[in-house]
Amino acid sequence: MKNLGVLWLVVFISLMGFGVTTVPFPLVVEQMGGSDFWKTFGGGGVFSVFQLIATPLWGRYSDSLGRKPILIASLVGSVFAYLWLAYADNLTSLMLARALGGIMSGNLSAAFAYATDVTDPRNRARGLGIVTSAFGVGFAIGPAVGGFLGMDADGQATLFLPALVSAGVSLVALLGAMVFLSESLPASLRRPLPGAAKQRGAVDRPASPPGRSPLAALTARPVLLALMLSSLLVSLGGATMQSVYQFWSRDLLGLSLLQVGLQFAFFAVCSVAGQAGLIGPLTQRFGEKRVALASAIGAVVGLLVFAVARDAATVWLAIGVFGLALGLFGPAVTSLVSFEADPRERGAVMGAFSAASSAGRIVGPAMAGPLYFSIHHSAPFVVSAALAGIGALLLLRSHAVKPAAALPPAVGGG
Repeated sequence: MKNLGVLWLVVFISLMGFGVTTVPFPLVVEQMGGSDFWKTFGGGGVFSVFQLIATPLWGRYSDSLGRKPILIASLVGSVFAYLWLAYADNLTSLMLARALGGIMSGNLSAAFAYATDVTDPRNRARGLGIVTSAFGVGFAIGPAVGGFLGMDADGQATLFLPALVSAGVSLVALLGAMVFLSESLPASLRRPLPGAAKQRGAVDRPASPPGRSPLAALTARPVLLALMLSSLLVSLGGATMQSVYQFWSRDLLGLSLLQVGLQFAFFAVCSVAGQAGLIGPLTQRFGEKRVALASAIGAVVGLLVFAVARDAATVWLAIGVFGLALGLFGPAVTSLVSFEADPRERGAVMGAFSAASSAGRIVGPAMAGPLYFSIHHSAPFVVSAALAGIGALLLLRSHAVKPAAALPPAVGGG
């Protein structure tokens, strides 16, 4: 639990930094003359494209070099990315800074692999839920701060102060990881990168054979592909809502940036309630698959409520249902994936799985802008609800994942 606590703080501070910039970002893009596509895609979409590219690589390198060095290197990059974002004065520079931030955020695969290293199979969903709750708490605080700091004296959206604050909290996370985080992956279980042993000519001790590529590890077990696609489709709904919400709430309800930040904070609090409070008892009683399926259905319901909402009370209801559903879905599905993955390939598999969620966060913002501005203000929610429904069907039709009791125990203690 001590290791999980330190990891929680590192992830929390990192996600708070990201959350601070989330609320004003689409409006800054609009002020810089971005098209309908870039208004929603420029923030979450660009970030997730490069996160998608980097996540499997960070995960694979964490299987070889250890989790801690990867977390430290990526946090250094995050500090520089936020400083760049603070001083970006045109759309191109803004997008390049966001791309660098996405690359550095690929460290989440190493963070999840760390959590599976230090938890036993029976408590893995609970451990993952604790770590995942850092996302929710960080994202609860970040948007509220970003909504407050994201308006200048003239009433225009700005990223200057939010990005500087994000750089500062990322620096705190870096120092915390360097000082307090211990390595979770023993050297005996590390897998050399392909070709590494050949280049050395000889090794000092017997080593595990090089791991398969993430794609090979996934295709070897079809259930992993089903879980990956389900995660992609459900995360698409979350990304769609978060990328278009600033415009939707402004145009339909006349909400200010600060009000939007507070609603994002409530959304994150509901997610944390699922991630940290409910996921453990629910999976112990019903199993990860049933919890994942129920939460995917809950995500569909939440998106459909957004589509028909016309008053504040209905909006708050939609936020609560959707936030709770996503909070339960993430750790439940991640736990299922960890049970199916070889412990020696867990970093690579978690990286590929996280990349699937990143893909959803690419497609969602890419389609949200054109659907919202060119078709109808409800269209992004209806389309993403339909796709999340397909994700629920994939979960329903996949074979039940067997309990992890037969798998080798996780290392590192908990």
